[in-house]
Amino acid sequence: MKIQAIIVAAGLGKRFGSSDKVLISVEDIPLFIRAIEPFEKLEEINNICLVTRKELFETVNYYLQKFNIKKVKSIIEGGKERQDSVYNALRSLSKDTDIVLIHDAARPLITEDLVKRVLKSLTPSVDGVIPSTSITDTVKWIRSGNIVGGTLNRDVLRMVQTPQVFWFSRVLLAYEKAYEENYYGTDDASLVERYGGQVIVVEGDPKNLKITTPYDLKKMEAFMTSNYFDLRSLRVGIGYDSHPFEEGRKLIIGGVTIPYHKGLKGHSDADVLIHAIIDSLLGCAGLGDIGRHFPDSDSQYRDISSIILLEKTLKILNRANVEPLWIDCIIFAEKPKLSPYIPEMQEKIGSLGININIKAKTNEKMGFIGRQEGIAAKALCLGRILS
Repeated sequence: MKIQAIIVAAGLGKRFGSSDKVLISVEDIPLFIRAIEPFEKLEEINNICLVTRKELFETVNYYLQKFNIKKVKSIIEGGKERQDSVYNALRSLSKDTDIVLIHDAARPLITEDLVKRVLKSLTPSVDGVIPSTSITDTVKWIRSGNIVGGTLNRDVLRMVQTPQVFWFSRVLLAYEKAYEENYYGTDDASLVERYGGQVIVVEGDPKNLKITTPYDLKKMEAFMTSNYFDLRSLRVGIGYDSHPFEEGRKLIIGGVTIPYHKGLKGHSDADVLIHAIIDSLLGCAGLGDIGRHFPDSDSQYRDISSIILLEKTLKILNRANVEPLWIDCIIFAEKPKLSPYIPEMQEKIGSLGININIKAKTNEKMGFIGRQEGIAAKALCLGRILS
């Protein structure tokens, strides 16, 4: 499968006050090189197409050689608007391209993990995947005269980032239709959506900020500083859960359905691992436990997927200004053997933006676990309070 990346570095930087914004160096590395490096390092990416202004071709070539960037196979001249620049790049890609990632060079703190996350989430049943983050502030819409017209539900609103990933043929078709109508969208996904494409979101990265004003450079430098947060902001949360086996139910652990003749008894889907993770997250934020937020006396949570509860928990932490940094887990089960399913569990949970490690242990035939009466899980979460 051929995967290509487009890095857009053709903007005029009007709000920044410099047309050469992407050439600005932070710790002696230009912003556009920082934006390219994760794509350069990933084996999944075959080639990179860089889009910039014609007068910058010589300069960017110099930096590409200086920093030993090998995957940039073409440098394309940008257009008047960002959409024109992307379209120029799309038309230049070889027709055997299967997947294309589109990323703004003005987001230099992009990580390999985020690129992998959007790529892994692109399936044949969807047309595109975009990273996004929750909105923490209250959002209102304003009528003429600066009069507040109402308050929007921030739970259904998201801040969208790049890289955005699409099946190449589908995004190219959306662009062609947009130009037939002389339509300009706000991002690449908006064109795919306009012509009936299905785009899904995955958890983005708060550090994947866009450099728009000089102040954004200060925020970037703060993120890059090794001790950019005070150790006193660190928090640790512990989670534990256990469920007995029950006939006639599916066995779901870590969001993965595991073939077994019994499931776990519970009000929801009884995902013992996710429940332990949720408790560790809430503990890290000092916000009680799973029963406080999702009580088993509430019918809306009957048989609900615990992955949905985990997504809700992450929103709770976001509103509390708490960022989970790392989660380590252990599942205790005599049977079935769970280690073959751990990679899928980690991928499922990791797609929500959680850095996680999962282990599986037996209980050496001791206790209710050893007697194969049920399964338990423990989780430890390290997080921090955002300033």
